[in-house]
Amino acid sequence: MNGLSNAHHFRRLVAAWCMIAAPVALLVAMIARSAIGTSERAYVIGKVGSPDTGSFWQMALVVALVLMVPVVLGLMHMLREREVLTGHVGGAIAMLGLLVLPWALMVGIVVLAYGLYRARAVQSTVALMLAVGAAVLALAAITTTEWIAFVGVAALLVGLGSIGMMVLGETDDEWERTPEAPGFRPLPGLH
Repeated sequence: MNGLSNAHHFRRLVAAWCMIAAPVALLVAMIARSAIGTSERAYVIGKVGSPDTGSFWQMALVVALVLMVPVVLGLMHMLREREVLTGHVGGAIAMLGLLVLPWALMVGIVVLAYGLYRARAVQSTVALMLAVGAAVLALAAITTTEWIAFVGVAALLVGLGSIGMMVLGETDDEWERTPEAPGFRPLPGLH
């Protein structure tokens, strides 16, 4: 019974596919914004705020943010046995970021990445890519530097995409009891 009627199976698939699709949608939004908003007229029209001036990059950004909800819930699910407090704190901060404080999303993702590392639920390099991606995106928001944002999204894509592929490869039983990542090696200096 691995169809869509099986709640555990469906939850796992949604979380995994969203871990792959959310950073891709964010990357598409960033590419579209950088290509579309190159003229001053396009920039001014996009900033007016009229519902009629909505653009493709804004829709892609909204899709990315909506897809981040199952991502955060999936990461919290992976931490529910070995790093409960870290999962709840990181998830709560990330959800707050999705609702009202964009910088909080990045802080929450860093906390969740730390929890995944401590729980040995993912390879240490994957947790590092997730944390670095979130931190670099926060830096890009502060400095408003486009190329830094692309680097951050690329790191998020590698981190979340790797976790999503790992979750897709798990059985439903493994999803319910997140196993320790095979061949886990701590990062140098963080034993």
